Amino acid sequence: MILSVHQKFALVLILLGLVGALWCFIDLRRQGAPSGGVRAFLILCWVLVLIQDGLGLLLLAEGRRPANLLLHVMYGVLSALVLPIAWGLSARSRGRHEAIYLGLGSLLFGLFAFRALTVA
Repeated sequence: MILSVHQKFALVLILLGLVGALWCFIDLRRQGAPSGGVRAFLILCWVLVLIQDGLGLLLLAEGRRPANLLLHVMYGVLSALVLPIAWGLSARSRGRHEAIYLGLGSLLFGLFAFRALTVA
């Protein structure tokens, strides 16, 4: 059961990462800075990836291991770290750069989630 949720949740996270990146770049084109809505969305994405990582830890505790454990865990950790790093970089910037950092962070978040799924 947990494995099935973990696998399906990974697909949702990939999609959310792409949606967040697209939203950031649309905000960049329209207003030159990320909206409050996209910021809240990315916080939600980060919380969801922490839940996903928690599910992965439960699977490890049950003795279930992906085919390539090291790479899978590495991508899971990177997907959890990239949004706070992007958030920190964007906090030091204003306007366009802020949206670019958040958009790239969201895109990387989705790509890391994709890679974690493909090496499982």
